[in-house]
Amino acid sequence: MKEEIRFYIERSEKFKRNAKFNFENGDYDIAMFHIEQAMQLLIKAKLLDLKGYFERTHSLRRLLGEIKEIEGVEEFLANYRTVLRDLERAYITSRYYFEEFFKEEVEEAFEALEKLKEILWRDRSTSRIF
Repeated sequence: MKEEIRFYIERSEKFKRNAKFNFENGDYDIAMFHIEQAMQLLIKAKLLDLKGYFERTHSLRRLLGEIKEIEGVEEFLANYRTVLRDLERAYITSRYYFEEFFKEEVEEAFEALEKLKEILWRDRSTSRIF
């Protein structure tokens, strides 16, 4: 299980790097998709760490709802509700049709990603992988 969790976290970092590249090149829709993937993998890694499994869904809000007991998650959900909805839209539209996103939306999504990582992985003493 530890190896799978590490894989998800490492893969999340790769999606974040891709998002930065896309952002710098003005490809905001693709950047949003990559941020969504990075966030989804971070959440799923935490669910594996805590529960040993995660629900088969791509909904960031639903996945986060499963770990509301972690300090800061409920506040994160409230503060980044619109960003999370936009990221979920980015996932869906990347597969089925085009959705335009703007620089400011991507910047806010990057901020949300960093905040979520801080919330989920700040207490490494309770984690089974660190």
